Amino acid sequence: MPSCCVNSLAGKVLLMDATPKEVNDYIKRHCREYYGISPGFIFKDIRVLLKEPMLVGLQVKRGKILLPFTKRCPNLGTILYEIAADEDDLNYIRSTLKSARDEEGLPGSTSTLHD
Repeated sequence: MPSCCVNSLAGKVLLMDATPKEVNDYIKRHCREYYGISPGFIFKDIRVLLKEPMLVGLQVKRGKILLPFTKRCPNLGTILYEIAADEDDLNYIRSTLKSARDEEGLPGSTSTLHD
């Protein structure tokens, strides 16, 4: 059963108590690849808690994934984590999620995210 604690991924906090727009804008500025992620998505056996769909970013050359997460204990709002990723992790994101590079419908984007 998936866990709800992102602490087990040992990521670096990039943004704390951020809005979805702030997270999405940050990811768009710092990642060439990004994908739409919905609340409840499971990554590395962690259920990603979010208030609404957002973006997850890949920094391939650095081997990092930028992953938003809403912490409920204590209530810290949405946090953007930088998590070390190997090729399997990057491929999992690519194969499971739809690219949002030219899509809309997410806060901070200009078109509609389609399934």
